Amino acid sequence: MDMIQIPEAVCAQPGIQAGPLRFLSYRDQGGHFRNRVLFNCYAFSFVQNGEKHIFRDGGQTLLRAGQGMLIPTGHSLIAEHSNNTDPYHSILIFFPHDLGHDFVRKQLGVQKAHTTAVPFLHFESDEYLNSYIGQLKMLIESGMPLSGAMAIHKLHELLLYLGERFPAQLAGLFDDGRNTSLQQLVEQHLFSKLTLEEMAFLAHRSLASFKRDFEKLYGIAPQRYIRQRKLELAAAELAQGKNAADLYLDYGYENLSNFCTAFRRKYGKAPGSWQHELSAP
Repeated sequence: MDMIQIPEAVCAQPGIQAGPLRFLSYRDQGGHFRNRVLFNCYAFSFVQNGEKHIFRDGGQTLLRAGQGMLIPTGHSLIAEHSNNTDPYHSILIFFPHDLGHDFVRKQLGVQKAHTTAVPFLHFESDEYLNSYIGQLKMLIESGMPLSGAMAIHKLHELLLYLGERFPAQLAGLFDDGRNTSLQQLVEQHLFSKLTLEEMAFLAHRSLASFKRDFEKLYGIAPQRYIRQRKLELAAAELAQGKNAADLYLDYGYENLSNFCTAFRRKYGKAPGSWQHELSAP
């Protein structure tokens, strides 16, 4: 699957280019398939119609109409779709890392020890943000040109507002030291139904190097690690009295027989026998 470069791939959408910033009104039919996306700059996305499901190396979230998010540079898996006959629609703002980093460092003054590492910033649009977005729509629809200074002022307004609401998270997004281990990435997406190829993409690796590096670091192949971890989590639920027949689908097995076979292979007993032995005095 080809990788989509952002913002280059959406520059034909209606919008305003002002210095290093772009303001766009993005519409697309979309779909439930996941695209591999490389963000070459930071991006604000305000969904106006439809949903955006995004996966990063630090987690995932579902963005609905009336919500916004700030996405840092790097690899993402994204599915965008509409829930009605109108196309998916979002208002986008693209800007370079340095503009956000310098503003946050100078204006917020958050010490590194007080930042919160997050893969993105997901927030609800309130009355202030709705007014802000309305102004951007009007500017884009009118085709009114903006000077670079005015565009930066609009960006700073938004960053300042969000900085007052989420200071530690916003500062953490511009922290150059953000890093997620391969094990953390896999743990965060155990139940995301991502393929190994997609996990490798989020880790900025080829599939071969992802497998090689994971096994070198943790002494186990990633596919086996995922299977073992799911069985361990399933065992924890069984220990709490859950029924195997109610669990197997959640843990990625097509039928109960396959789940019981895998469980027996790891724990030496079928789920029911294992539960009985666990509860015996």
